[in-house]
Amino acid sequence: MKELLLTIGLLGVIALNAAERYVPEYLNKISVTVRAEAGYSRAEGSGTLYTRKVDGKAAVFCFTAGHVVENLRAVEERIVAGKPTKHITFENPKLIRELRNKDGRRTGEIAVDAKVIRYSPANKHDLALLLVLSEGFKTDETVEFYPKDAALIRVGTHVNHTGSFLGSGSSGGHNSFSEGVLSAHGRILFKQPFCQTTAPAYPGSSGGIMANDKGQYIGMLVRGAGSDYNLSVPVARMWKWAEDSKVEWAMNPNLPISMKEIEKLPIEGPAAAEGEGDGTSKMYPFLIKRTKVAKE
Repeated sequence: MKELLLTIGLLGVIALNAAERYVPEYLNKISVTVRAEAGYSRAEGSGTLYTRKVDGKAAVFCFTAGHVVENLRAVEERIVAGKPTKHITFENPKLIRELRNKDGRRTGEIAVDAKVIRYSPANKHDLALLLVLSEGFKTDETVEFYPKDAALIRVGTHVNHTGSFLGSGSSGGHNSFSEGVLSAHGRILFKQPFCQTTAPAYPGSSGGIMANDKGQYIGMLVRGAGSDYNLSVPVARMWKWAEDSKVEWAMNPNLPISMKEIEKLPIEGPAAAEGEGDGTSKMYPFLIKRTKVAKE
């Protein structure tokens, strides 16, 4: 009986904290810039942090868009049991957290390496799950996902977005905040459903969180066709992708997971083989990613 009362009490505290949460500040704490540098290419997008226990220790994960890290992908040809096989590898992206003082003035940044543990390309689900490699990287907050079996979010619902507008650097905008409404469901692209939103987004927004007024994660901004016509991966599709990709534990902290199991995960799997196309479309002309190419 005491355990039941304790559980009810904890749930009550969580609900109260969510109700009192100042959403823009909360989203800022769980958002990072994702930087993907490989050779002479550099891409930047956004990501959202999620903390959970792995083997009894706190581990930090990051959800971002697949196309943000696509330039880190390489295919190696290997001979296994006398047969040629393809082995997918990724260089490590960096997660950039901006530091500010109490007055809001920038004081620096922290950069840590992350490992791509699950990936789906832009013309499929356009999702990627990263594991922060630094054990010393801590977060004050963790993302809260909209429940798996919850009702469909209504059109017209107020939404909040945080992303790295125009990337990082002196002219960039780490963790910039914008807002709008969920303007439509079911925009189909590459045989996948997207949600349409009026929340402003810019190059660097890719992979950034879309949240309701409780701060719950309701989608990931990935693509746009105008300042107030942007598309996000709905959280319901993220739940389905996570289940099919054997990473539902990354969204549900009640599911057990060990580092040994994580290390056995294939980077790409059945979920990455769905859909058609090459990741481009005249209807939706740009992926919301900022890319820089360095001169030789």
